[in-house]
Amino acid sequence: MTDALEKFPDLDAIEQRYRETLYVTDAELIRRMGVPEKIARAALHALDLDRGSGFPQKKALWGNRRYWPAVKAYLDRTNGLKVDASPRRSSHD
Repeated sequence: MTDALEKFPDLDAIEQRYRETLYVTDAELIRRMGVPEKIARAALHALDLDRGSGFPQKKALWGNRRYWPAVKAYLDRTNGLKVDASPRRSSHD
């Protein structure tokens, strides 16, 4: 039985690779968000139509994928999470 398990790739490594993916398809975005697909697809469609929403658009250059860090920042910002992007100075400066 252990011989069979050794033939399979390390699932943790595969999951880590997906977490590190910067440009994601809508299917991957929906999986990461954990929202039911029907609801998420309707929301993505509405956000795509509203260019003023600030939601990251798909980039043709990257295979019509969205930049995940920008999507996460948008979700954090629109859900009340305050993100301080300014560099902090140490008290020794």
